[in-house]
Amino acid sequence: MNTVHLRFAFFLPLALTIIWASAAQAKSITIDDSASQAIEPSVSMHWKTAAPSRSGGGNPMVGTMTIRVRINLTPWLRHSGRIYLSLPAQAPGPIGLSWITQGRLLPGQLQSGSRVLVYAGRITTPFMEDTLTFQFTVDGSLMRRAVPVTYHFEMDED
Repeated sequence: MNTVHLRFAFFLPLALTIIWASAAQAKSITIDDSASQAIEPSVSMHWKTAAPSRSGGGNPMVGTMTIRVRINLTPWLRHSGRIYLSLPAQAPGPIGLSWITQGRLLPGQLQSGSRVLVYAGRITTPFMEDTLTFQFTVDGSLMRRAVPVTYHFEMDED
């Protein structure tokens, strides 16, 4: 093996280790959103279709809710950051969430057990505000009673 191949064989794993280590150091911190307010106190779920599915594709139920989001970004003021909306896995089972915004945060969608980017950039104010209209989707066969759904915002720290 010539010296070029030996150097490549040594430096490639080293470079990948450095890249992996820097990506692994990012730390997610839950953002205080205690000043957020639900415009409707609860989500009224209804069947997505009038007739049950005969194809075995499930019988989805949907419901909407509007939230005035106010997240406290004081610890990250004058820094750049990435804010995510996180929907933890929870009862009654897999939950789909999509939303539209008034423009400050990004619209999007996700499934329970995951998170998605809603803002990336410089934090210029201590609080970020927006109005989000959530649409929840869940398999109706899993719904036995009303259940609380939890979500939160996270900031990745380097």
